[in-house]
Amino acid sequence: MNRRRLDHAGKAVALALASLALASCRPKPSEIRVTPAKVTLYGPGRSQSLKYEVHDKKGIPLAGMTASWASDKPSVATIDANGLVRSVTPGRAVMTASFQNLTSSAAVEVVDVASLTVSPNRMTLVGAAGSKMTLSAEIKDAKGNPSSLKPKWVSGDPNVAAVDADGVVTSAAEGRTTIIASLGSDLNSACDVKVMHREIAAFELSPVTLILKIGETQKMTATIRDATGVLIEDAALVWTTSDPKTATVSNGGVTGITRGTARISVATSSKTLNADVVVN
Repeated sequence: MNRRRLDHAGKAVALALASLALASCRPKPSEIRVTPAKVTLYGPGRSQSLKYEVHDKKGIPLAGMTASWASDKPSVATIDANGLVRSVTPGRAVMTASFQNLTSSAAVEVVDVASLTVSPNRMTLVGAAGSKMTLSAEIKDAKGNPSSLKPKWVSGDPNVAAVDADGVVTSAAEGRTTIIASLGSDLNSACDVKVMHREIAAFELSPVTLILKIGETQKMTATIRDATGVLIEDAALVWTTSDPKTATVSNGGVTGITRGTARISVATSSKTLNADVVVN
C-alpha cells in the first residue's frame, strides 16, 4: 500500500515537473503592437477600430492574448474593450493597449468638422472625351466657419469620368458615375455625373447686365443646347466673379456686396460667357 502511494506521488511529481518544463519552453510575450499608430476622426460621433498583436521576442504573433484598452483623454475620444474608438470633442488623445507589463499606443486626433458638401451635387459634362470641369467641396466646422481641409476625391467609375486630387473631373466615355469627396471613413458628399459626347451648339446667358442694390440677389440663367436644339439639363457650369468684394455669384445667383462694378463669368468645358453687374 505504501509502495503504491509512493509510486502515485512520484508520478504526480514527474507530471508537475514536465508541465513546468513545457511552460518554460513556451514563447513568452515580448512586445505588443497597436495598428494603426495614428487615427484622425473628423467631427464628434465618428469611430474607427484599433487592433493589437502580442509578439514573442522573435516577432512571432502569439494567439490567445487579451489586452485591455484605455484612453488618456476620454473627453476627447473613448475606446471600448474591443478597440473601437469614438470621437467626442476636438483635441488629441492617446489610446493604450496593455498586456501584463507590455504597452503600445495610438495617437488620435479629433478635428473640428461638422459638414462636407460637394457642389454641384449633379452635373452633365458635355463635349468630347477629355472635357474637364471642377467640383468644389465646402467644409465647415461646428460654428459654421469654412475649413481649409482638403477632402479625398474618388470616382465610382474612372472609365466614365476620372477625378484628380483637386476635384477636377475629366470625361472619358458616355455614361454615368458618382464622384465622391470624403474625410475619413464617415464623412462624405457626392456628385452624380453624366457624360455626354455632344457638341455644344448654343450657349446663352441671361440677363447680360444686372443692376443691384447692396444685399440684393438676382438670378442669372445659362442654357446649353446641342446641335439638334435639345436643351441639356444640369450642364456642368463654373460661375466666377471678377470682384467678390463688389458682387458674389453662386450657381447663377448674384448678390451685391458693395458699390461698384464686377463681371460675372460662366463657363462650360469649352466656352465662356460674361455679364456685367452694377451695384448701387
